[in-house]
Amino acid sequence: MGSSTRSLRPLVAARGYIHLAEVREAGWRPDAIRAAVQRERLVRAGRDWVLLPGAPPELLVAAQTGCAVTCVSAASLRTLWRADDDPTVHLAVPRGARRSPPAAHGHWGAGIIARPRRLLIDAVENMLAAVAVCRPHEQALAIWESAVRARLITVESIGAIDWRGERARALRDETTALSHSGLETYFVSRMRRRGVLVRQQVKIDGHHVDGLIGARLVVQIDGFAHHSDPRQRRSDIAHDRRLRLLGYTVLRFDYREIVDDWPRVEATILAAMAQNLHLAR
Repeated sequence: MGSSTRSLRPLVAARGYIHLAEVREAGWRPDAIRAAVQRERLVRAGRDWVLLPGAPPELLVAAQTGCAVTCVSAASLRTLWRADDDPTVHLAVPRGARRSPPAAHGHWGAGIIARPRRLLIDAVENMLAAVAVCRPHEQALAIWESAVRARLITVESIGAIDWRGERARALRDETTALSHSGLETYFVSRMRRRGVLVRQQVKIDGHHVDGLIGARLVVQIDGFAHHSDPRQRRSDIAHDRRLRLLGYTVLRFDYREIVDDWPRVEATILAAMAQNLHLAR
């Protein structure tokens, strides 16, 4: 196939971007690269990068500045759970840089593992380390557990890493694979701070419940998109009825209650415990 008809797009499409060194190693000459970028309407950014048109702006900023997307920005690109919608781009700034790129949040210092120069998104381990120092503990824990759910890293791997700093080590000690959403992480973490032990994913009547306090108080957490699936909603309500007939008290909370009205949620649970609804009868 002649260089005039050879397509660069398949190489770029694998990640949505590619380092020019990889393109050259695939046998491309500089003139053929320039022609393909123009012909296929690809995007040249910085000295070393080619991106797909419509690439996420975080990747474009990283390519233009010689940085890597990290922290909550990397979590968003990996579609991990996060509670805020802060548009600020978080970048791992390379050694030797004099300042952070304008309008970006710079993360300085070496990562937990070496950053490959041909990737625009920081390694998962480095992303988690940045989140640990950049976000409140609860938000950071939700992202760490979301990374475990997404199978980007295991709880065992997290436990084996020599994390720097007390905040990362505290997250290491708390992270589990039991929460099915960031909301569940929030709930369990907040109740733990109140001295209330929540057992997660306990199987009752053939189904796992989000949380079980004591022997009889079941807490179910509905995610933001939960009500968009009427069939799932009906199934959950039916399970709640069966649990009540088995002698359990069931409290169900949704996204907005956990995120925006936590004091009322906590007060409801503590009131139920004050009535001994969590105890076996």
